[in-house]
Amino acid sequence: MAGLMKKFLYLIIIALLTHITAFHVEAGDVFSDYDKVIWINQVKQFGIAYENGKKLFQFPIITGDDEFTTDPGIYVVKMKDENYFSRKYDTPMPYSIFFDFKHRKAIHAGEVPAPALKKDLATHGCIHVEHPYIERLYDWADEENTVVVIYGWRTDD
Repeated sequence: MAGLMKKFLYLIIIALLTHITAFHVEAGDVFSDYDKVIWINQVKQFGIAYENGKKLFQFPIITGDDEFTTDPGIYVVKMKDENYFSRKYDTPMPYSIFFDFKHRKAIHAGEVPAPALKKDLATHGCIHVEHPYIERLYDWADEENTVVVIYGWRTDD
């Protein structure tokens, strides 16, 4: 029984390491494949805009939680809409940069509370960025030529 358990754990570890390595390889490739990269670190709740591999600016964010997730992955910006309005949530989403258009998930203007308050708040899967960062990010990002890399899962902040 112990031998079977060791084999099972070994297979799980290999699968996890393969997944982590594959994600890092893909994420590393985005810097050579795209001039503009928006890196979202959900664990630490901040984003960074990169152009040609160089950091332009960093900004605080708030993402979804375990109920309404902001799924890690690599997404190409498909659409931008300066005055988007969500019918589903009956709320404006100004300066929307859609990274998951199918599910209407976007980086957009929204409140980003102080770290002490952040753990009790979350989005419905979008990424909120406050003014003036969102205007700069919106003007800078290009449809089809900017990639969004969402790293990690949100924790207890």
